[in-house]
Amino acid sequence: MKRFFAGLLVVGMMGTVLTGCKSQGTDSASGNAAADASGTDTTVLVLANSAPASEDNHMYQYCEKFKELVEEKSNGSVEIEIHPNGELGGERDLVEGVQLGTIDICFVASAPLGNFVDDTLAFDFPFLFRDYDHVQHVMDGEIGTDIAGQVEEKVGVKFLSWGVNGFRHFCNNIRPVKSPEDIRGLKVRTMENKIHMEAFSALGADPTPMGTGELYTALQQGTVDGMEGPLTWILPSKYNEVQKYMSLTSHFYAPSATLMNQAKFDGLPEDVRTILEESAEEAESYQLQFCRDIDKQMAEEAAEAGMEVIPESELDMDGFREAVQSVYDAHPEYAQILQKIKETE
Repeated sequence: MKRFFAGLLVVGMMGTVLTGCKSQGTDSASGNAAADASGTDTTVLVLANSAPASEDNHMYQYCEKFKELVEEKSNGSVEIEIHPNGELGGERDLVEGVQLGTIDICFVASAPLGNFVDDTLAFDFPFLFRDYDHVQHVMDGEIGTDIAGQVEEKVGVKFLSWGVNGFRHFCNNIRPVKSPEDIRGLKVRTMENKIHMEAFSALGADPTPMGTGELYTALQQGTVDGMEGPLTWILPSKYNEVQKYMSLTSHFYAPSATLMNQAKFDGLPEDVRTILEESAEEAESYQLQFCRDIDKQMAEEAAEAGMEVIPESELDMDGFREAVQSVYDAHPEYAQILQKIKETE
């Protein structure tokens, strides 16, 4: 029933959005052609995401680069219409919107895909990825290719590319966190992701799933004590205004994914399909380099903004890893793929 109403919500919101599309075209969510001033047909494709429209945000950078590449490669015959900030719904709503065809393309974190494809949750285990090189080798290799295929099969969408959602860090407004003992008892906002929630429970925290639209106020009012996320989300969303402490734990790495409605993709000319695939892959490479470059800068900006930033060198990383081992032990069904990820060089 929830999915039904989520679908209705997306459809209703799309009706509002589409009133602003080109006057001679039909709805852009259907990707139909709209005539521009010269009389040339332009295919308009809606790309939705939940990230803030900030140049410092990694998802914003991906979407803008994808738009630029598609429109350039198609000589303007394909237009990408971006809807950020969760305008068309939360990330699960966006995935379901792409399934239904009410949204053409979405760029979402991999976490919601765990509701459809169990193996995507393997990426969410704590302290699994070593660095961005390790990430790239896993996601562009056999493991990433296999899981992308599972997403296509089980979700019924076209998988255009993996993307980067960054290494995630911990922030709170109660006390500096340097060890597992420091995090015990804190009420922490997490995504609705069972692995994330189990990891924070193992650390002794109280994981509290919550939508991003509620988070700033919840932190401000003390409904939750802290949160976790990538630096390129924390600062652009101004969560530094309502939290004092940041620990650079890199406790999770979260990939993201670009998904497209399969029927819409299949209905496009072959050259346009190729342009979309190439642009998604190029935007992924661009975004990865952006994240490599900006993480250090964002940590410095957090300190300049008044947060107490605790670097990895001051954290009890062995203690954190030991504390969450129970999460690995509780999921023998992921043992094989987790071992493959760890062994990837």
